[in-house]
Amino acid sequence: MKTIYKPWGKEEWIELNDKYCYKRIYINAGTKTSYQYHDQKLETNYIIEGTAEVWLENDEGIVEKKIMKSGEFFTVEQLKKHRVIAITDIILQEVSTPEVDDVIRISDDSGRGSGKIEHEHMKPALCILAAGIGSRLENFSEHINKGLLPLNNQAIISHLIDKTPEDYDVIMVLGYKSEMVKEYCKIAHPDRNFIFVTVDNYEGKETGPGYSISQAKKHLQRPFIWVTADTVVTDDLPPADYNWLGLYPTSIPELYSTANITDGNVIDFKNKSTDGYDYAFIGLAGVYDYKTFWKELNGSEIVSAYYNVDKYSSIRSKNFDWYDVGTVDNYFRAKKVFEKSVDYSIPKTNGEFLYKVNDNFIKLSSDESFIKGRTKRSSELKDLVPTLSYSGKSLYSYKWVEGSTLYDCNDIDVWVEFLNFMKDKMWKPVSVDIKEDCLKFYKDKTEDRLDKFLSVRDESYLGSHIVNGVEAQTIESLLHNFDWSSLSDGIPTKLFHGDLQFDNVIYTEDRDFCLLDWRQDFAGKDIGDVYYDLSKMYGGILMSYKLMKDDKNFSCFIDENVVNYTYKSEPVLNTFLPIYENWITKNGYDLNKVKTITSLIFLNMAPLHEKEFGNLLFFKSKQMLQELNDK
Repeated sequence: MKTIYKPWGKEEWIELNDKYCYKRIYINAGTKTSYQYHDQKLETNYIIEGTAEVWLENDEGIVEKKIMKSGEFFTVEQLKKHRVIAITDIILQEVSTPEVDDVIRISDDSGRGSGKIEHEHMKPALCILAAGIGSRLENFSEHINKGLLPLNNQAIISHLIDKTPEDYDVIMVLGYKSEMVKEYCKIAHPDRNFIFVTVDNYEGKETGPGYSISQAKKHLQRPFIWVTADTVVTDDLPPADYNWLGLYPTSIPELYSTANITDGNVIDFKNKSTDGYDYAFIGLAGVYDYKTFWKELNGSEIVSAYYNVDKYSSIRSKNFDWYDVGTVDNYFRAKKVFEKSVDYSIPKTNGEFLYKVNDNFIKLSSDESFIKGRTKRSSELKDLVPTLSYSGKSLYSYKWVEGSTLYDCNDIDVWVEFLNFMKDKMWKPVSVDIKEDCLKFYKDKTEDRLDKFLSVRDESYLGSHIVNGVEAQTIESLLHNFDWSSLSDGIPTKLFHGDLQFDNVIYTEDRDFCLLDWRQDFAGKDIGDVYYDLSKMYGGILMSYKLMKDDKNFSCFIDENVVNYTYKSEPVLNTFLPIYENWITKNGYDLNKVKTITSLIFLNMAPLHEKEFGNLLFFKSKQMLQELNDK
């Protein structure tokens, strides 16, 4: 079946051979077909749905106008003038002789001439402009193309692709971190046809959306939709079978390009003017008159293509529920809206990102050695983790594992069962000296992460504090007095997880456990420390990461050197905590060491999260370190 988009709707060509043509025709309410006739073609139309005004020339040469509804039909003979006006959305079933290009247009609202309109027979395209660095997103775009930032478990570009007709080509205009985008698209959307265009210059003077789209000009000699990669909408995108602009109400026209609207049509367009109009252009548009678009486009400003709206046959306005995700604040705002029905995810800035697209789980990283290490360890952990369906330079993927996380399972008996499972299946000691590795992983890593955390804070964080009533020394003193040697005396094991949190463990429908998001190494080695797994789990019990995904569940107030933080906890975790502590001691592990490493884990996590949650982790760590030091 072939789909042909028209200014008034679309045609689905179900069959075309040398004897007949069979079509299903969709005409949008308020639009009309050409006023036309055929020299040779004979056709019969049956109205499946809707109501239309049908113009049809009779044998006396008079054009009769008749209201027709579903269940009725009409036949158009050769040389008879005719037109269909859709009063409601209508669906026609047309059977005709095979002369499909035999169309003589007397008049047409879109200015189309007679015969076959070549571009209507081309597959339309979605063009996503994702070349830029995304500097307004600060450190969130340091490791990743802005179009790949997660929003409700999908990359931003996935929200745009999924809202576009499935038969559209997807043209990605790329520059910054382009290879990551290519790899993601192929895995996340294997059924879409992608064309990748690489921009040679995507940073600095004379760059911008206008320049980016000009690099894809040869691929866009057809109707198309274009959108910037920092624009997200909740509605499906209209097809490019007419010209339209995506708009949103605004009271600050000086910040946007704005449009003046009359009867749903754009009649004027201004770029960032105090005397602008009430509707902001959102960086999303459908282009039917593509030749006009390319003629009007001038320079790096893509909005220049719309300065002269009268050059187009018409431009309709389309209001969208719009989210600009091009700044840190706006990105957070959008996440809270899109993720309100699921757990709001804590944004990270370390270059690691998770996605769930259809039934695929995708892990992406800017560090190729990270992905390589994860892939290698997945083969070592074998049946304990999902089987990878793909691994490349920037990401790996596997089929989504059905079941509940340990947080969602919420069953103490299952949790104890899991502890015994880990001890029996994974935490088997091996005869390897890992003291130097532990020292590197615990001490050196902590110092590096602390430097990263403090680099974006003021000097007050270096001082002493009263944290929830506990007088805590400076972080430098607490770490200086640390018994690093004792801490480095770990329990080596080849089968370690490395990020053993409750939400990284799936309790399956078969009453089995599956481990997710395993570490790629321990201090660069494939031998880890059992204590790190024990401590990761301890930290997830002390502070439910599931609850921390909603910033309403925690707060951290700083008044000079006095800090008060609060966070919600789950009663069942509080009940499980002494059970877990008893299990640790009963199985010969050092509970005090577990607590100590947990305090370092919180400190190491602090620079990886946005500011308030990062502060909470820092001061939680500082309080724990002081309490351990006092003992």
